[in-house]
Formats: sequence, C-alpha cells, structure tokens
Amino acid sequence: MMTCKTKKKNRWVCRKKTGSVLVLIIFVVLISLIIGTGLLALGTQTRVETLGKIQDIMAHSAADAGMEYAIQQINNTVKDGTWSPSVLPNAVNTPLSESDSTYSVMTQYSATTGYTVQSAGTNRNRTRNIAATLRLKGLFDMAIQCREGVVLKGGTVIEAIDSDISLDPDDTDEKAIIGTNSINAGSIVLNNNVKIDGDVVVGVGGDVGTVIKDLGASTLDRYSLSADVEFPTVEPPAFVGPDTLIEVKIGEKTIGGGGDYPASGRFSGLKLKNDCILRVIDNCVLYITGDVNMSNSSEIIVDTTGNASLVIYLDGSWISDNSSGVTNTTQSSSAFQLFGTGGVGQIIDLKAKGDMFGSVYAPNAILTVFSGGDLYGAFVADSFELKNPARFYYDVALKDASVLDEGAHYVISRWNEK
Repeated sequence: MMTCKTKKKNRWVCRKKTGSVLVLIIFVVLISLIIGTGLLALGTQTRVETLGKIQDIMAHSAADAGMEYAIQQINNTVKDGTWSPSVLPNAVNTPLSESDSTYSVMTQYSATTGYTVQSAGTNRNRTRNIAATLRLKGLFDMAIQCREGVVLKGGTVIEAIDSDISLDPDDTDEKAIIGTNSINAGSIVLNNNVKIDGDVVVGVGGDVGTVIKDLGASTLDRYSLSADVEFPTVEPPAFVGPDTLIEVKIGEKTIGGGGDYPASGRFSGLKLKNDCILRVIDNCVLYITGDVNMSNSSEIIVDTTGNASLVIYLDGSWISDNSSGVTNTTQSSSAFQLFGTGGVGQIIDLKAKGDMFGSVYAPNAILTVFSGGDLYGAFVADSFELKNPARFYYDVALKDASVLDEGAHYVISRWNEK
C-alpha cells in the first residue's frame, strides 16, 4: 500500500509541476503577442508617418514647380518684349510631370507692389502653399561683380551714389558691394589703403580670410554668398548690316542722325587713329562683330547735346592705347553701356582721359580699367582689375531696372510658405 500511495503522490506532484509550466508558457505567449502587436502597430505608424512626410515633400515640390512656372511665364514675356501688367500666369490642378502631384497658381500685379504669386502643391491628401513677392532685377546689383578675380589698386576708394538724386555719396544710404563667385585663394586682392564703403562677398562656402587677400584695406562686412550670382546671357540685336568698319583716320567724325555713320547697325569693327574723335550725337546702338581699336589720344565722346547715348554690343576685343578713352559728357551712367558678347577670354581694356561714366556687362571678359579721373557706374566681368588708384562711385540707380532693359528679369524678393 505504501508503494502505491507513494506512486500516486508522485503523480500528483508531477501533474502540479506540469500545470505550472503550462501557465508559464501561456503567459510568455501572451507577453510575446502583446509585444508583437505593439511592434506591428509601431511599424505601421512609422510607415504612415514616413508616407506622410514623402507626400509633404512631393506636395512642396509641386508648389515649387508652380512658382517656377509663374516666374518663367512672366520672364518669357519680358525677354521677347511682350510684357504688360496683364501678364498674370494662373493654373488650376495642373499635373506635375512624372508624379501624381498637381499645382495651382494665382498671380496678381500691382503698379505699387509689383507681382505677388501664390502656389499650392497637392499630393493625395497633403497640400503645401507658397507665397512670394517678385522684383525686377537688372544686371548691376553690385558695384563690381565677377565670376573669378577682382584686383583693386592701392588707394582706391569705392562708395555708392544715386544719380537719380545727385552725384554726392552723402545723399544715399546704399552701400557698394563687390564680389566674386570664386572660392579660390586670393581671388579678391585688396591692396594697401583700399577703402570700400560696403561689403565684400565671396563664393558659396568660401572662406573670406582665404579668398580675400587683404594687404591693408578697410571694408564693412565680408561674407560668403548663400547662392551663386547668375550671369544672364545677353544677345546682340538682330541688325542686318551694313557690316562695314567705323573708322576715323584724321580729325573728327560723327555717328547718329545726320552724321557720318548711322545711329544703329551691325559693323565689322571700330578704329580710331591717333588724336581722332568719334562724336556720338544721337541715341546710338551698335553691334560690333570685330574689335574696337583706339590709338594714342583718340576719343569717343558721348555728346550732351541732344541727350546722346551709346550702347555697344561687342564680340571682339577692346584695345585702348595711351591717353585714349571714352568721355561721356552727359554724366549719366546709363548713357554709355558696353555689353561684351564674346566668348570666354574676351579682352576689354578701357581708358578714360578724365572722369568715366558708364556700365560694362561682360561676364566672359577679362576687364581692365585705366582711369584718368573718377569712375561712375558698375562693372560685371569674368575678372576685373583697376590698374590705377581712383574713386569709384557705384551708381545704385542702375539697379532700378525696367522691363525694357537688357537682361532684366523677375526674381523672388520675399518668400513665405505654409
């Protein structure tokens, strides 16, 4: 009997132990199920959030595309000369290429505030809105603006004026900015005693202490650009001739209505012999496919009589010998404009017997300036060097572009997004 009872007791003990293990297994399974369900829910939530972020990005990209569409439509009309205040690009649920996103655009124009553009981008159930104010930008937002190097002779002073007010720098609060897109060491050389009443800027990410070689200059702020400066392409006018040489071999000749040469046209070159003068007596626009050669003591005079002006589109080089130069007697920076339309490495050497008034836009050119007096205007080039110390007054009036100005285009001035 004892053996049997002992066996029964052991079975009971075994059953008790087996039941405890079963409870433990069930508990572990339940915990695993809870954890697994939680992880699954967390993974699902993460995927939903990620999908939402992707849709946000795609909606934002669609809104950007709508804004770019509006700006491009406006600038197309500026470029082809058909712009008017009625140019108001609009779009409703326009599909974005290679995407399931759409954009809608509403554009308004005011003579006082200019353009305002609102763009909404949508991707499925996500929408992003962008609002921007546009301004008309010309070619001369800086005093000196280059792709590569800038060298200023010791003793040079750069200040800003507003010729719409006066030629006195005390009459404007604007500052003169010079800069380069380059980040290479020594791209800007400021020699001893250079004084700039304004800022010096270098290319995106550039170290101002490395890019600017300061040999004893004083400036205001120095910093790197947030985005590279763009250099719009300027196309020469579609003149058909006469494809002859403008030449003065002795004495003086005139260009303009009733003069020795017509006020506008395409010419193979311009050549002045020693001591000769070409007098501009009208509003003249020239496309010169060859070179400009100015011999010793020769001079181009933009005559104040009749409010004359001279605009030159130049494919070739501009070479100036000693004591030659351009004299703009109108004292208007916009009355002499030189557009370098040549390729990379174009050479432009400008001289002036006295004060020089004018602007040069030649983004592919090596531009060298020799002045016999003060400089008024603005310069854009691949590289720029001022060979002699001078006072250079950047004319901020050149920033006030109109849709008729060469290279004018609308850009974003203020931006807000939701």
